[in-house]
Amino acid sequence: MSHDFEILALGAHPDDVEVHVGGILALATDHGLKAGILDLTSGDLGTRGTAETRRSEAQQAARILGVPRLVLDFPDGRFTEEEIYRLRLMAEIRRLRPRVVILPAPDDRHPDHRRTHRLAREATYYAGLKNYPCDGAPWRPEALAWVGGENPGPPDLLVDVSAVWERRMAAFDAFGSQFAQDAAQPATRIAHPAFRRGVLGRAMHWGSLRMCDWAEALWCERPMPLALLQLVARLNTPT
Repeated sequence: MSHDFEILALGAHPDDVEVHVGGILALATDHGLKAGILDLTSGDLGTRGTAETRRSEAQQAARILGVPRLVLDFPDGRFTEEEIYRLRLMAEIRRLRPRVVILPAPDDRHPDHRRTHRLAREATYYAGLKNYPCDGAPWRPEALAWVGGENPGPPDLLVDVSAVWERRMAAFDAFGSQFAQDAAQPATRIAHPAFRRGVLGRAMHWGSLRMCDWAEALWCERPMPLALLQLVARLNTPT
């Protein structure tokens, strides 16, 4: 059975994906691979911005990266790992049929990120069970990967995103309500200039390990899934 999306990146909130793997998604589109973003919430509990603002920024960022973006509109901060949410995510996995799914970190400081990781791991597995009552035909991704948390250890895989770095950061900067300095808005950790420097610093460090300018990192279970190894090898091949 053929897949529809080569990569589907999941975020608990708009901007989660762009913080970590915007370059991978932009690079995938340049290689002719279908990639997309699925946000579980609209981020309406965020200290800055409104749900409407964040949805608008999210769509602008997706256009910059060249990928479609979908939102499940789970209640921000209040969704759980109960079956009502698992079934909705399972149905979306069955509908979109991704080959590789990228998840938030399992140990991120934000509870929604940790919960999204656990919920998605269950949903991607159960979506493949023929007899699990859920909308859509059974589908299970061939591989799962995830991004790093606050202080990740050595990555399992690195992707050279130097060719799309400016576009990747333009998508990140599209979330002005979250990352732009604005004295009229409440001070937040992610709006501090140090947060953006952290994004740059990590990408430079991962790049130094691959001897390139900028890289993004992924983690996965061992042994590494073949589909994930094939995807990363293709992304690391110059277009």
